[in-house]
Amino acid sequence: MKIVLYAIPGFIFLILVEWLYGLARGRNTYRVADTITSISLGSISRLRNLLFLGLGAWFYEKAAGGYRLFDLPDTGPGIWLFAMLAYDFSYYWFHRVSHEVNMFWAAHVVHHQSEDYNLGTALRQSGSGLFDFVFYLPWLYIGIPPEILIASGAINLVYQFWVHTQHVPKLGPLEYVFVTASNHRVHHAQNRIYIDRNYGGIFIFWDRLFGSFQEELPGEPCVYGIRAPLKSYNPFWANVHVYWSVFLDSWRAERWGDKLGIWFKRPGWRPAGLDEKYPVEKTSLQNFSKYDPETPVPVRAYAFFQFFCTTLAATGVLVAGTSWASAPLLLAIAWIFFSFYVQSAWTEGRESAQWLEWLKLGAAFALLPGLPLTSTLQWTLQIYLLVSALILAWLTFKARDNLGIMGRSG
Repeated sequence: MKIVLYAIPGFIFLILVEWLYGLARGRNTYRVADTITSISLGSISRLRNLLFLGLGAWFYEKAAGGYRLFDLPDTGPGIWLFAMLAYDFSYYWFHRVSHEVNMFWAAHVVHHQSEDYNLGTALRQSGSGLFDFVFYLPWLYIGIPPEILIASGAINLVYQFWVHTQHVPKLGPLEYVFVTASNHRVHHAQNRIYIDRNYGGIFIFWDRLFGSFQEELPGEPCVYGIRAPLKSYNPFWANVHVYWSVFLDSWRAERWGDKLGIWFKRPGWRPAGLDEKYPVEKTSLQNFSKYDPETPVPVRAYAFFQFFCTTLAATGVLVAGTSWASAPLLLAIAWIFFSFYVQSAWTEGRESAQWLEWLKLGAAFALLPGLPLTSTLQWTLQIYLLVSALILAWLTFKARDNLGIMGRSG
């Protein structure tokens, strides 16, 4: 947990560097609204983990009483190398199952929804999966110390950040051993030849060993995203939209075997007759266009300002929240989640964004006295609320004056 937390400033700095580099080279891979959504989803995922911190360790203790087959050492390079390989092996199979079984894909799909591919995409993580730890429990039973296995998982996650870029070419012999930007671009592509390939976290040799490797081809440029496009910046719809579509197919299926079995089928499988009765829109790779609703510059600027402030608040809660009582922690996280939802209303150009924003600011004003903050932080947040209210009042006035600040209902 702390390894990932300490890496966050570096992540943000490198995202800024990649964006500036892309601009300088005439190859910008960022769009503001999409990046806001990706980082918002990452913040939601980390805050969710804060609420369920220790679930895997609790399960391990309750299920096996801390049983170990071997008493492995807790120091030395040998145990660390073994733990890194062990974790990555389990990650490979968890990742593969997450692409091949609907129930797991419904959680993992969040990471693949972006139609851009950049370092910001790396932070786009699921907020719904809770039981991935079961794939790693066997290593605890074998005897890898829990703290080393958990640290190996954090290192694995941090490593995967840098491979989410279009600016790093193939790296020669390293392509045969490690997951690189080239072979991870393949993993995120929706081209038919690339789908469901290259599952490794740090090491690519698992894919070569188990038949899931695909090289990035010069004549087949990657098209990013998912075949049934999300077409939304709402982070909560992003987390549930596959669950909802599978539930609907399960409900509509005529056979009980299909109603239950669909959760364990491959993504895209549907019971007989549903494709004709309830067709699902699929991405056309020949005429591919990204989801990109138009919003006025003032709206985008305000959405970015709120995103910046909310992300700072989320980082602060991640740092200090473990020492808070449960009530203020839950209220702070609920407000942050709501703030991310309101940002999606701004970036999608919905008229409801204005009154949702007033509701959000009012809730923050009401919650502020009950949070365990220093007087300096209290004053800082009060200034934030005042500035936000003034800007929002101006945006509301402009909208009422028919100057096109917001243009879409919903």
